[in-house]
Amino acid sequence: MALSQPVSSYFDQLIYAIGNYHYNWHPELELLMPLKGNVIVNVDGYQYQLAPADLIIINTNQGHATLATQPNTLAIRTQVAPQFFQDQGVKLSTGKFDLNSVAFPHHPAYAPLRQNIAKLYFATGSLERNTACFRLADLLYENFFVPTDQGQVPQHSNAHFAQVAKDIQESYEENLNLAGLAKRYGYSKPYFSKLFKQHFGIGFYEYLTRERLQHALSELNRGQTKISTVALDNGFTEVKSFNLAFKKHFGITPSAYQAKFLPQVTAVDAHFQQEISAAQLATAQTYLKELRAPVTPPVVDPTNCQDCHYRVDGQRYQELRQKLRKLLNDNN
Repeated sequence: MALSQPVSSYFDQLIYAIGNYHYNWHPELELLMPLKGNVIVNVDGYQYQLAPADLIIINTNQGHATLATQPNTLAIRTQVAPQFFQDQGVKLSTGKFDLNSVAFPHHPAYAPLRQNIAKLYFATGSLERNTACFRLADLLYENFFVPTDQGQVPQHSNAHFAQVAKDIQESYEENLNLAGLAKRYGYSKPYFSKLFKQHFGIGFYEYLTRERLQHALSELNRGQTKISTVALDNGFTEVKSFNLAFKKHFGITPSAYQAKFLPQVTAVDAHFQQEISAAQLATAQTYLKELRAPVTPPVVDPTNCQDCHYRVDGQRYQELRQKLRKLLNDNN
């Protein structure tokens, strides 16, 4: 199938400094790789600590946040619009990507993935850039796409929902409810709920909770604000409901997050995902140039290797040989 627009418009890369938690979600797939310092990545309430060159993919509409464990922590994120895969005939609604080098440290595709992230970043011409884009997408799909019963990619769009999103953003701290919004836009409550999930990929109350948490985190990051004040200021009716929602999405309570809070990186929060210093950029580019170097396949010693898959496969092979020899001898 042909692409509906230039390849470059589907891929977006950014090197940025990590600060305290900033909660967000978006329709693009995101491949995240730290370049300097360790990063705590929270995806749908599960936490992973990534070191430089670790890889994790965040699927479309997954709520996620990153937290620096020390000042001057840098990462590169590569976002891919779902439409790129859909234009190639890949139905993202039937599966998701499962890539996490912390949970699964050894995979032969990790090294070429890192290399192509770097190649894409340094690409100067259309051919070089397009090659890196297609190679990156191929590595992700062939090695890490897992079919599931239900994907997270919105299947339908509705012009009303741009205004719905604006309404929620402007009134998240108020007593918003599904029935009231449905009536405002002339829908029945069940039909509005269905259209909402088709458009955003998540349900209304999940969307509203994420919006409230997004603003609550920004308030927590600004200083030692009382948790009860943060909860009530951001639409939660009581501290208990705020604590439960916070723990569900971030794996820790607001008070535990405050204990991890790094005042040294508050300056980063004010300019999150914006231009970094020349020195930081030089550090990141030097590391990426090392990753861009040709990938040499590792020499595997089957008698002493970190990844026991090689050893297990070798044992299975020897067992099958013995069984086959026995069968042949018995027949003779």
